[in-house]
Amino acid sequence: MGDGLFGNPITNSTLKGLPDYAFENNIESKDRARVALNMKNAEEKSMRAVQYLQDMKEQCDGDLGGTLCLLYNATGNPIRYVTHYDWGNGHPGPTPYPMEIANGQWAAFLHVPLSRDKPYATGAIVYSGKDPRGVDCDWMVSWDNPTDKINNTPKIYSEVREKDHFLNPDHWPVIYNKMQVSGICHDSVKDVDNQYGCSLSISIGSNRFPILVAVFTLQDV
Repeated sequence: MGDGLFGNPITNSTLKGLPDYAFENNIESKDRARVALNMKNAEEKSMRAVQYLQDMKEQCDGDLGGTLCLLYNATGNPIRYVTHYDWGNGHPGPTPYPMEIANGQWAAFLHVPLSRDKPYATGAIVYSGKDPRGVDCDWMVSWDNPTDKINNTPKIYSEVREKDHFLNPDHWPVIYNKMQVSGICHDSVKDVDNQYGCSLSISIGSNRFPILVAVFTLQDV
């Protein structure tokens, strides 16, 4: 298991070890997603992910702050890094972006401001995965975390769209504007163009190093 990944992958073999699936011969992605969602906090994996970020933030500028990002995959399949985007004022902290997150795993990384001259950490990350039909699609998480919490508040936004949607640079200004009115909680199901059967819920805190939590899963699990 690489740095920043927590929890054992939940696969068909995992489900076969459970009473409800011991004799099931047609295990689908929704089944794996459902079990992963139910085991989101099993084996203290979420606690270990948070502690990892708390340790990593000691390497950052405490005055500038940063975003402690936690992503949980409960889609029934692995998700893989596609791209990231920074609106000119943020970058990964001492932890790299995870390249692949197995079903049932937490991924953890920091995103921090570039400098005291640019005290904002505004960014996004995109992973590829599958919808309930097995169709390839891309999942996007974005955040705007200002250092000045008196005059500004953190904001987040998420979308799930067709494969390679977020490689078009014309989409990023639109995403930024949507994020500015999204608030501190959002679910991709609110989007009329949301990919069939997918749900990407996201929330963020409001302190100097707020925790962002994004859960990638399928609807009706």
